[in-house]
Amino acid sequence: MKAVMTAGDVMQKRVVSVRPNMLVRELARILDEKRISGAPVVDRDGRLVGVVSKSDLVHHELDDVDAHEAEDSHLPKGFHLESPDRTRVADIMTPTVVEAAREAKVPDLARLMRRRRIHRVFITKGRKLLGIVTTLDLLRLLEKKR
Repeated sequence: MKAVMTAGDVMQKRVVSVRPNMLVRELARILDEKRISGAPVVDRDGRLVGVVSKSDLVHHELDDVDAHEAEDSHLPKGFHLESPDRTRVADIMTPTVVEAAREAKVPDLARLMRRRRIHRVFITKGRKLLGIVTTLDLLRLLEKKR
């Protein structure tokens, strides 16, 4: 009888993570360069404190545009305020993360991701980040079974 695969079997161990005090423009550059859609946010001790994604960046940018339009509405036509964005990852991240143990079974991870409508589960031990399992990892598994 074939054993069920676990998170430890399929997780990516080399995870691109970011810090809460990083500027969002730096976050955007990292996500683009690494071609990833999100990243765990870890403190200086490597403990998982949140998750941030491209969706968070989009929401931030839309909110920023709305705020600038409101600020600019009192200025003469053609003028606008220019202010550097000093927003940090901690300001836009989601502090609630979905995590699982290395021993979690892959079908359980898939079910969890589907039910929670998320694209990544962080594999942790005592809030320390060990790895990540993404929807792409699960799709690769399906591809291998063909």
